Amino acid sequence: MNTDILVIGAGPVGIYTAKCLAQCGYEVRLLGKRPEMVKQICCTGLISTECAATYGFHGEYIQNHFSEATVYSPYGRKLLLKRDTPQAIMLDRGGFQAGLLKQAVNCGVQTNFGCQVNGLENTGNGICITTKGGQTFFAKAAVLAAGYNTELSRAAGLGEIKHFAFGLQGEVDTSIPTALSLFTGKAISQGYFGWLSPINDHAAKMGLLTRKNPNECWSILHNTIYKQGLIPDRNIKYACRPVPAGNLSASFGDRVLAVGDFAGQLKPTTGGGIYFGLLCADLAVACLDKKIKTNKLSKADMAEYEKSWKALIGSELYIGKLLSRIYAGLDDRLLEQIFKKCAANGMIEKMAAKSHLGFDWHGKAFAHLLKNPLDLIRS
Repeated sequence: MNTDILVIGAGPVGIYTAKCLAQCGYEVRLLGKRPEMVKQICCTGLISTECAATYGFHGEYIQNHFSEATVYSPYGRKLLLKRDTPQAIMLDRGGFQAGLLKQAVNCGVQTNFGCQVNGLENTGNGICITTKGGQTFFAKAAVLAAGYNTELSRAAGLGEIKHFAFGLQGEVDTSIPTALSLFTGKAISQGYFGWLSPINDHAAKMGLLTRKNPNECWSILHNTIYKQGLIPDRNIKYACRPVPAGNLSASFGDRVLAVGDFAGQLKPTTGGGIYFGLLCADLAVACLDKKIKTNKLSKADMAEYEKSWKALIGSELYIGKLLSRIYAGLDDRLLEQIFKKCAANGMIEKMAAKSHLGFDWHGKAFAHLLKNPLDLIRS
């Protein structure tokens, strides 16, 4: 099957990329690994109001709005993060993804689901992709948006992301209405945190991100939340997926670009990848549109894409990784002391009052502390 551009990966970033390329006038084919769209997705679906406004996500796929969150220390101390206006929204990821796919198909994107790619070859005048089912696809270029996929990244000559975290999530009934809650501590998560994100007054998404011991961490998070009376005492089914904790050695190759989680374009501190992935997808679309029109699709030509996305989010990824390493190195006792100090000196309230410190750009918050060393020392 011949086409202009192949997009591999039918998550939000892959579908969005395919839609935008079709809107540019290209014949686009979207390949998805699973036989059909997944309804139960291991993703909280939290995005910033900035992301929602930028990409016009509103209406039927929004499950909740959040202007505050309660963060629990390892020993149960609480800090309230609050602003007067909503800072984040929760998407129904399954419904949102299905709606985005419908838009892409309406723009002319052709789809093939149940296609697990096992071969990718640059033939000199195009990209040839083969699947484990024996199908062959040929295109002028390909966009790789298949999530954490070391087999495919190696096949494309882009190296691999060697480190990853485990993301776990399930939906739970809630005994009482609750706010967005985050849970810290080594027992709950190695290097990250757990969460309880209300969908409505009766249900919530419970999950965590951890570098190791996912099943043990899940059990302890469940017990912690249960003891607070927020959920009933019963087994909760959950999904688990790998979340990249790094970047590919290169996000470009001959006739190939990588976007989203596949390239490691996600927030290192939280594992959230929707916004950064979409921003980088816009840059990938602009690059491909330019390169296909001029027939300049060599690796050297495609390097322009990586320069563009690193100029946009590169510093955020660097600072985020630094913050993540610092946080992972804190033991529970020191983290408890930090909570205590922040509660006593009003540091959280001061940070919340600074409107330019947003939900997505964590590097700005860290840069603010570096520019205000007295605040850093106090906290």
